[in-house]
Amino acid sequence: MINLMPPALKEQIRYAKLNRLVLRYVKVTVLVVVVLGGIFGWALWQVGINESNADKDLADKQAQISKLTASFVPQAKQASDRLAAIRYVQDTQTHFSKLIDDIAKVVPQGVSIDSMTLNGDDKTPLRINITAQKYADALNFRNAMTTSPRVAAADLESITGNAAGGFQAVVVVGFKAGQAK
Repeated sequence: MINLMPPALKEQIRYAKLNRLVLRYVKVTVLVVVVLGGIFGWALWQVGINESNADKDLADKQAQISKLTASFVPQAKQASDRLAAIRYVQDTQTHFSKLIDDIAKVVPQGVSIDSMTLNGDDKTPLRINITAQKYADALNFRNAMTTSPRVAAADLESITGNAAGGFQAVVVVGFKAGQAK
């Protein structure tokens, strides 16, 4: 087919086609930009809603924490103070059962403890009245007392024979610092 149109007209038709093509691309581009702008606008709106909801939840939680703190902190402080008082009493209290166990571990056979007065003071010597079957048993008790890890020194104050053939003795025991508890 032969094209008899003048070259200027041909060029104008060609540019008209290119203009239509460019216009279509521009329209599609504008449409895509508008759609993407709408999506981004909607996303930002949703983010704003989520942020405001999170801020409200945060404020509610902080109010709840403040309310609970106001009620529980005084109770926790009281409990802590009571525990500190109990710990102080426990640490400063004399544990005579431990002391008696330590003394009982070193009592030799043939010796019985008649009396002793525990006062929890490691600076005051302890008097232990014992009854021994033999004289040597009374001496062994004094020697055994010195092997106790709590005892600094032990001495016989007196030893006398009794009517039953045994011996009555008084042993004075000095404790190491802090060990009479």
